[in-house]
Order: sequence, then structure tokens, then C-alpha cells
Amino acid sequence: METKDPRFLVDHQSVASLVTQLHDYFENSHSHYEIERSTLMSKLHAAEGVVEQELLQEIRKVETEISLFGVLSDSLSIADRILHTRTVMTELGLDNPVYRMHYDQDTKKAS
Repeated sequence: METKDPRFLVDHQSVASLVTQLHDYFENSHSHYEIERSTLMSKLHAAEGVVEQELLQEIRKVETEISLFGVLSDSLSIADRILHTRTVMTELGLDNPVYRMHYDQDTKKAS
């Protein structure tokens, strides 16, 4: 069985910076869906009948997204904090692939 070095598609980025960006993305998405839920809830007060049922269905969908993005945000927050603690940075060393910027292999070969 052949082992491969992990590769990332984004050039000039480290694993640590990718984790930070993903954490920000999921945290922002979580906030976005909380605002969307709030908007839907305010519409619900004036709704009746079929419209009310449609809004309730939308709210359930948004609440599922809030839960999922919340878990992803929390998980990446933990990874982000751990990767950026002085202890881990010292233990792994800043020359560790986790902290080094990734350069596309084709770019390296061309230069």
C-alpha cells in the first residue's frame, strides 16, 4: 500500500491557515442561518394556514442547518485553537508541514 503526503488545492496556504478559514466560514454560516431563522420567526406571527405550515417547514430546515454549522464551527474552533497554541507550535515546530505554506508541485518544478 502506497502512502501519499497530504496535498491541498490552495497554493500559498498552510494547513493551520486553512483550518482558520474553514472555522470562520462555518461560524459565519451559523450566524447567517440564525438571522434567517429570526426573520422567518417574525413572519410566522402574521401567517396562517398553508403559509404558516410552509414557514414552519422552512424554520425546521434552517434549524437543522444551524445545528450542523454549529457543530462544524465548534469542531474547527477547537482545532484552530489547538494549532495556534504556543505549546503545539513549539512542539511541532514552525517548519512542520502544518504551518508551512503549500506550493503547488507544478509551480515548484517550473521555477
